[in-house]
Amino acid sequence: MDKISRIKDKMRELLTLKRYNHTLGVEKVAIELAHHYGADINKVRKGALLHDCSKQFTLTRMHELCDCDETIKTYGHLGELLHGFAGSVYAREEFGITDEDILNSIRYHTIGRRGMSIVEKIIYVADAIEPSRTHEEVQTIRRLAYENIDEAIIHEVDRKMEFLIKKEAIIHPNTVDMRNWLLHNRKGEGINELEQRI
Repeated sequence: MDKISRIKDKMRELLTLKRYNHTLGVEKVAIELAHHYGADINKVRKGALLHDCSKQFTLTRMHELCDCDETIKTYGHLGELLHGFAGSVYAREEFGITDEDILNSIRYHTIGRRGMSIVEKIIYVADAIEPSRTHEEVQTIRRLAYENIDEAIIHEVDRKMEFLIKKEAIIHPNTVDMRNWLLHNRKGEGINELEQRI
């Protein structure tokens, strides 16, 4: 059995049917985007299939996974958002994934980060636009995803931040930093210049 088949079998065990179908949707969109942007299909498939691998773990289990990795201990306050970080550890332990591109695509698929690779960007966007997503902005983000993936991410982040602000929820600094970084790239100016105007 190849690694992809093994991952799919394990995800079928770990996830609810709804979450598993979401995962397959993310894989489908991620493969399409990988073809479009010339990204590594194998990396993208693994990232997509494993992005929610720890989603249904208890928070205690997520903390157990993260506590054995010094580089992500500091994210322990994230609550349910910790599943990306816990998932990256689980993917390494359970499937022997060592490629940092794949691990980062799992780790940061909810909060993002400055300096994301194309594989990370694809998983971030595919998670937001897979076929079962129905929010009112999804068609615009789907279109943008094939025109300019950075613009798709900015649009998705703006939507997410507006939602979180209305809920009076905390916005993770990584998300704000990622948005600023993408805007900096769009405007072609120094990040410090951009941040001074904010």
